[in-house]
Amino acid sequence: MFDDGLDVANWSLLREIVIAAQKGDAEGHATALLRLERDLPVDIKAGAYLWYLLRYRVAVLVGRRPGPEDLHDLAQRFAPSFARLIRDSQSELEETLLTVFNFATRGEPIKGGRAIVVGSAALGVLLDDAETELAEMRPHLADWWRRNASEFGDLASA
Repeated sequence: MFDDGLDVANWSLLREIVIAAQKGDAEGHATALLRLERDLPVDIKAGAYLWYLLRYRVAVLVGRRPGPEDLHDLAQRFAPSFARLIRDSQSELEETLLTVFNFATRGEPIKGGRAIVVGSAALGVLLDDAETELAEMRPHLADWWRRNASEFGDLASA
């Protein structure tokens, strides 16, 4: 078992959600999302973890901190896979990526429960081998979480 400071329940469910998304399993993705809502309804750790992982994966794919044009290109490239999980695929994927990187969006920024739904789908489709890549990203996430724990107040120690 890991002793890296990440919440085991949040990581476990988030991992399951993203793996289902990477496989294009819309039913498995939705089922795991419902379990997250039921089992951890007021905990936003999963959202914080997810946002970091999305930023990390996009930077790996682009090879640097992306600009809005890079995010548009990624959204176009991955829209077909994303569409298996989320309707209005390209625009929703692009809005999610723009929100994650704090760029202006055409509409409202993606937030709340919707951020977990579309963010997990986005991360899933951006991964080639979710199990392996999530395991490789976990130490980076844990390090980021430790460095930024004070920004999350009581969540970091809960």
